[in-house]
Amino acid sequence: MMERKDSLRQKLLSATDTTRVKVRFNDTDTMGVVHFKNYMIYFDDGFVSFMNSIKNKRNIEEMIHEGLACGVKHVDITYEGSAIFGDYVIVKTRIKDIGNKSITFIHELSKESDNTLLAKVEAVRFVLNLKTNKLMNIMDFLNYFLK
Repeated sequence: MMERKDSLRQKLLSATDTTRVKVRFNDTDTMGVVHFKNYMIYFDDGFVSFMNSIKNKRNIEEMIHEGLACGVKHVDITYEGSAIFGDYVIVKTRIKDIGNKSITFIHELSKESDNTLLAKVEAVRFVLNLKTNKLMNIMDFLNYFLK
């Protein structure tokens, strides 16, 4: 059993995903650039895309409907550039670390047209079972999610 968890851990730590998001008008501020808070939405898009890219039979939306909440504990963002209405943002996502009660994701957001780096994001997430109101062990969650 431990060998299977280590194998799964290694598989997840080597996985990457890329998703494309179009900048909408309401993502921008009065200067016409993406408002800083909206990069949070883009990295959430990256999280969903990543989780769905590693799935077996379930997708992350199903897990949410089953009462498992994927919350954010900590976010560290470094802004490097800006996007404007109509741009396409590429979100590259990978896992940095898998702990007992949290999982750390790395997201890099760049502008599709010229590959300009827009933001680097490190997000620590947890999984809360809403039925029991308890944090789940991350490897137990991933095993459940991927079965």
